[in-house]
Amino acid sequence: MTLDILVTVLAVATIGSYLWSVKFHFESGALEAGAKLISAMVVTGAIIFTVLTWLNTQPVAVQLLGLVLQGLALLLFWITIRETRNASLLAVFTDKNPGSLVTSGPYRYIRHPFYSSYLLFWLGWAIATANLLSLVLFAIMFLIYWRAAAQEEEKFAHTPMADEYASFKSGRTRFIPFVL
Repeated sequence: MTLDILVTVLAVATIGSYLWSVKFHFESGALEAGAKLISAMVVTGAIIFTVLTWLNTQPVAVQLLGLVLQGLALLLFWITIRETRNASLLAVFTDKNPGSLVTSGPYRYIRHPFYSSYLLFWLGWAIATANLLSLVLFAIMFLIYWRAAAQEEEKFAHTPMADEYASFKSGRTRFIPFVL
């Protein structure tokens, strides 16, 4: 039960951090359809994962691994927030083209550390539930974030930073250093 509490508290802290960033860190206007889809998936996923966390008994090692991944996700998120605090980043699925390119901090290794942190969080929580349904939900989130990242990368081609971004992109993987 203690691990259930820790998994849930860390999940609430992480989702709360993500919500804070939408309001105070990213430039956003009205939510686009893709952003609404992500919001719906976060709410749906949080409800399902919470129920799975509390209704089933999971092995301690699985919950500990999930907690570690959730904690790493939150750490990566806040490191990326610190690195991008002056970058005027756009919210997900916005119609605007990016106006800045960050290449320092986690961006030295991956092109989309925010999405990496989100995926790491959902993977951690999925593992902590030890339930196949949560892996299906993680796969859906992965596809949505993959599309969001691809769309953002396409937008750079229509900015004065196109060549700089092409160079940046060629030296980094999308989500996981040296892998994906």
